[in-house]
Amino acid sequence: MVAFNSLHGPLRKTSVLRPLLRAYLFAHVSSTGPRLLSLLFTLRSKRLNWRQALTAVHGILLSALDFNRFPSFCAALVGGYTTFQYLIQFLIHLISKRSSISLRLRGFSNTVSRFLAAFIAAWLSLRLLNNVKGPSRPDDRPSETKILDGQEGSRKDSIQLDRPVSQSKQPGLLGQSLDLTILVSVRALDSVVGDLWSRLASPRVLKSQRSSVYSRISQFTDAGVFAVSAGAVMWAWFYLPERLPREYNKWIDQAAQVDLRLVEVLRNARRGKFIYGKETGQAPILEGMCKDYGWPLVWGNPAQTIPIPCEMVHMGTGPSCHWHAVVRFIRAFRFSMAMYLPLQLLVKARHPSVKALKQALRDATRSSAFLGAFISTFYYSVCLSRTLLGPRIFSRKIISAMAIDSGICVGVGCMMCGWSILLEARKRRQEIAFFVAPRAVATFLPRRYESKYLWREQLAFSLSTAILFAYAQKNPTKIRGVLGQILDKVLN
Repeated sequence: MVAFNSLHGPLRKTSVLRPLLRAYLFAHVSSTGPRLLSLLFTLRSKRLNWRQALTAVHGILLSALDFNRFPSFCAALVGGYTTFQYLIQFLIHLISKRSSISLRLRGFSNTVSRFLAAFIAAWLSLRLLNNVKGPSRPDDRPSETKILDGQEGSRKDSIQLDRPVSQSKQPGLLGQSLDLTILVSVRALDSVVGDLWSRLASPRVLKSQRSSVYSRISQFTDAGVFAVSAGAVMWAWFYLPERLPREYNKWIDQAAQVDLRLVEVLRNARRGKFIYGKETGQAPILEGMCKDYGWPLVWGNPAQTIPIPCEMVHMGTGPSCHWHAVVRFIRAFRFSMAMYLPLQLLVKARHPSVKALKQALRDATRSSAFLGAFISTFYYSVCLSRTLLGPRIFSRKIISAMAIDSGICVGVGCMMCGWSILLEARKRRQEIAFFVAPRAVATFLPRRYESKYLWREQLAFSLSTAILFAYAQKNPTKIRGVLGQILDKVLN
């Protein structure tokens, strides 16, 4: 009874319901907000009328209230964590009263209770997200083919992209929470590595001759993480699109502004269906492009033209690879400004002023320049490997045109495009890297797995969550970016 009374004060002071409600409200806003914003853009483009929009809003808000959705999961996780923490503290207090190691137990009681409570709550609550019958996400809808139209004006020369049948067709497969588990694992790893790095690079060490090395490594870490992650995502978009969420594929399609017949040809070259010097039935794909863009039909026949001219990759901007890169930058910049500027203005609208308006314009311009450079660098790197540098450095006898177009040109583009992140502010680099890294990791993992392997995901998620929650309550600054601020506000 004495032990219970000693914990009753803290239990009453920090209500279990307060962090639970914070978590639920934040998760509800974060899960419905992007969908409502996307719906607003769709309504603005007049693809929906007001009645359809209201029906969609009702569906979005109502579906978020389901028991197995993200808001309920967050509430169960945080509520369980807070409750288990007090129970574990109570048990530790009882044990310490009856043992000779009471001082040691008391000293570690907070850390132990936080870690164990987060681990148990995460282990139990993860089942909520996997307790879904059938496809739970848009990207899990099974489909075997996708019809793609040309993207210029009235060009309707359609092709079919082969897509593997989704694993969600098979009963008993889980993995609805896999993206979240990867995200949490990446953030936990970053916090642990960052903590170890800060201990290694102590003030005494920073004063040594190695200080400049530590500084440079720290400065380019986020950029390097993004470059590698973006390269993996772009490679998956070209050759393994089924490993990316459907909406992610769709967004890259829109940003890249590429005739998807070119993408299909590159995929077929990788799969051995498109071969230079042989008739493999692939000519109609590019011959359709030749008709649309006014090029000679022979350009689209791989049996007669080796390699396909770079002008086809330029998609109507002319034969110059340099000018094509400039045009790509301008197009991507305009696309990005249409997306970033309204968002920046919406954020700054909380405290409107001339200074806030200038800052919003500056931030949107910088982010748009980054995305413009990302896309133009990718295309220019493809041109470098196919035409400008590749054939001049390596003989066709060493690296054939078939080898270049079946993976090398795309690989070079993937390696180079991500370094455009250096145009962004350092703080933004960090957030963008954290956004892309989990998606890159996901491309190396199956989207679905049998239910008997759920314990593996539970173990990874529970350990990572326990690490993050322990840092959040002891030293939130160890969790970089917005996530640390969110956990600090929810838990503390």
